[in-house]
Amino acid sequence: AARQLPKQPVVLPGRTLIQKRAHSSRAMIHTPPPAPEQPLIHSLFEPVTSTFQYVVADPATNKAVIIDPVLDYDNVARTIKTHSADNILELIKKNGYEIVKILETHAHADHLTSAFYLQKKLEKMQGYKPGVGIGKRIGQVQRVFGERYGVSTDEYDGVFDTLFDDDEVFEIGSLRASAIHLPGHTPDHMG
Repeated sequence: AARQLPKQPVVLPGRTLIQKRAHSSRAMIHTPPPAPEQPLIHSLFEPVTSTFQYVVADPATNKAVIIDPVLDYDNVARTIKTHSADNILELIKKNGYEIVKILETHAHADHLTSAFYLQKKLEKMQGYKPGVGIGKRIGQVQRVFGERYGVSTDEYDGVFDTLFDDDEVFEIGSLRASAIHLPGHTPDHMG
């Protein structure tokens, strides 16, 4: 079931809020200004899978990352659409962001990823293809599901550009970020 969002947005310090319009399936985005030297975080809620997607930007350089982008799958019609990913692209264009990486926090069973769709679109927009990164334990998850469903390793081996080590530090413009291992519902989960 879809989450019910408040009719009026409530602004909390340091939070980005999303409100679904009553007359539309598109989510509204509200992003308060960042504190000095803090990332600007945009949350985009995808209501069908109840998934939050993020764009995290360095306000000093406009370099940014996308986290957990959704590819829209309609189980009834058995179609794939790109509305959620296209909303992310609109936000990026509107704010003049340059995407340096697309990050997956883990292997998702609740939605398909639009990381590779976005990678191709961003290559055309920016002139280069931002890498797709995930935690190094994705190989464990890929092997389990590959064996279970008869998928050969050449179909999933090497699909990610970056495999983050625990506590690996990387940059988003002038911001420093760390990949933190957060095992939970999947052993590869990173934050």
